[in-house]
Amino acid sequence: MALDVRNLKISLSSGEMIVNDVSFEISHGQMLSLVGGSGAGKTTVCRAVMGLLSDNYIIEGSINFGVRDLRKLNKKQLSGVYGKEICFIMQNPMTAFNPSIRIGKQLERSYLRHHLKAEKKETRKKYETILNGLGLDDTERILKNYPFELSGGMLQRIMIAAAIIQEPKLLVADEATTAIDACNRMELMQQMKKLCGQGMSVLFVTHDLKAASVSDWIMIMNHGRVVETGQTDMVMNSPRNEFTKELVSACELRRDAYDRTK
Repeated sequence: MALDVRNLKISLSSGEMIVNDVSFEISHGQMLSLVGGSGAGKTTVCRAVMGLLSDNYIIEGSINFGVRDLRKLNKKQLSGVYGKEICFIMQNPMTAFNPSIRIGKQLERSYLRHHLKAEKKETRKKYETILNGLGLDDTERILKNYPFELSGGMLQRIMIAAAIIQEPKLLVADEATTAIDACNRMELMQQMKKLCGQGMSVLFVTHDLKAASVSDWIMIMNHGRVVETGQTDMVMNSPRNEFTKELVSACELRRDAYDRTK
């Protein structure tokens, strides 16, 4: 099992419950989409997996990555896991990069942090290949650009490339397609799903049920609780929970509206 989260409870120091008794697992080579609206608790779960919650949060339960409980590892041990074995794609690509450093230089530093013996020329070629696969063709220009010279969608793809090049066992993506238009969003999701065929596991956090339909499993959250979990076909075609039914209905309405404009 790549990731096994058990009885996860997250509350604020004030006592307010944010995530209430959430459990799920992701097998090797599978994609699980965690779906819910604003305030559902999905990003909090994501940040708990990545060890990014501040001391203002009280966390109970276990977060097992393979045979290791991430909550029990020390900082030195975690530094060898995060950024290499587990990579994170943040929600806002605009804040993920240093605006004063060229994109190519930032990507190079990110890769060399975990591959000290890699050559810069080899690293650049790897990035060019991955960026091409993500739909970015003019890589020579892109790598010379500063972040503010690129669109949000381009930066999102670059952030995904920075994670993929590490060849992680688990990719955690928090609203990774938000900055990308609807047409390219599904294409990018399918490209991420292909990574599962190479043995990578993906935890994809989103409010977009249509994007989530590419995954193997879907888990629906509402008000900090899991209301439904199942294989994607079952959740999309035979939802049991009323909230899930509303999400599926809204997804179908958007699809019908899009079809009428074609």
